[in-house]
Amino acid sequence: MTLDAGQLRAERRGLEDHLERLRAGLQLMAVHRLGSADAAEEAVQETLSRAVVALANGQPAEADRLGAFVTGIARHVIIDILRARGRLLSLDAVANHQHQQAAPDALDGLVSAGERARVRVALDGLASTDRELLRLCYFEGLTPTEVAAQFGEPAERVRKRKSRALERLRAAFHGRHSGHGAATASTTA
Repeated sequence: MTLDAGQLRAERRGLEDHLERLRAGLQLMAVHRLGSADAAEEAVQETLSRAVVALANGQPAEADRLGAFVTGIARHVIIDILRARGRLLSLDAVANHQHQQAAPDALDGLVSAGERARVRVALDGLASTDRELLRLCYFEGLTPTEVAAQFGEPAERVRKRKSRALERLRAAFHGRHSGHGAATASTTA
């Protein structure tokens, strides 16, 4: 039996009316799973939108299965929304995360106050150009190429200066430590 265009439109209108009758149940299901009326409304709209497209494509094959078919679509939409939530962070969550990281980290536990003081003394012993170069590289996070552009020098020269500044810092740091250790050893002997 073939349907003419008028009968087909009437059948589709009947199915679309049936979709609207499913809206309340879809809303309850979505609110229960998503916990928010706004998110539930978004899920219902997406579900009904997908169902209308499916109807236009001749799905479901049996009109009496429309309720189960639309419920299946709703489940998929809700799962998609829940997955997307897992990939997104709210601003409140980011703020809470930053507060949690404000606590001492593992590096603070490894570096003693004495070592920090020795690093400060070693840095103070460097030339101001070395300190500035190290500050730009390690505190500002600039690459040697970016520092070179700022100083108007070739990048290779900045890389060498950085390497030499680090070597001088290392020597100053260890020089203070070994000198202090030698003085302590000679006074205790």
